Order: sequence, then structure tokens, then C-alpha cells
Amino acid sequence: MRKKIFYSCLFLMAVLWTGCKKNNSPDARDIFVATYSVTESWTENGQVLTKPTYTMTIQKSTQQIDKLLLSNFADYGAGVTAEATVKGLSLIIPQQTLSNSKSIIGTGTLVDPTLTFTYTENFNSISLEISAIAKKK
Repeated sequence: MRKKIFYSCLFLMAVLWTGCKKNNSPDARDIFVATYSVTESWTENGQVLTKPTYTMTIQKSTQQIDKLLLSNFADYGAGVTAEATVKGLSLIIPQQTLSNSKSIIGTGTLVDPTLTFTYTENFNSISLEISAIAKKK
């Protein structure tokens, strides 16, 4: 009887030992994580407009393994963060309403060290298509 218990415990330990594998694959989000210097432009009433260069920080979400957090998105302020999903070197900004009530959606591509993205901003029935160039600092 003791042999059965011993071998059962040994088998259980072997299963537990081999079943716990560490994931050593790289995180696809790592290449995006940085502080960026961003310039934006858009066309309004037939005229190309720009805003002053601003700083945006991209960090990995700790709650979702495929999400990034874009802090100070569009220079809306430190409390405004947009979410994005990574697919290879592409960035997808899903439809979302930010804390400043602006609705955004967009896409981008990283050719290190430059992230180029476009997004549509909707607010108070006004829709703008904005192009941004973000360079890692």
C-alpha cells in the first residue's frame, strides 16, 4: 500500500513539474514601448492644420496581453489614455470613447524608431481624419 502511495505521489510531482512551462517567447508589444515626440496634421475647411509637437508615452497593459496604453493621446492631457492592439508591427486603435468624450478609431505602423498612425476623431458631430508621426525619444 505504501508503494502505491509513494508512486502516486511521485507520478503527481512529475506531472506538475513537466506541466509548468515558462513562456520564453518575446512580447510583441515591447518594440512599441517608449516615449514619443508626436506631430499631427489634418485638413479642416480645405486648409492643412497642425498642432505643436507633444509627448506621448506607450506602455504595455497589465490587464490584457495584446493591449498597449497610449498616454496623453493626441495631447489631450495626462489623464487621457487610448488603448491599442498590436498585430506584428501594426497598431490598431479600436473604436473607443476617451475620458474627454472624444470618440476615436485608427491604425498605425511602426518602422522603428517611427510610428506613423492615422485616426478619426469624432466630437459634437465634427469628424476629423488626423495623421500623426511619432518618433521615439
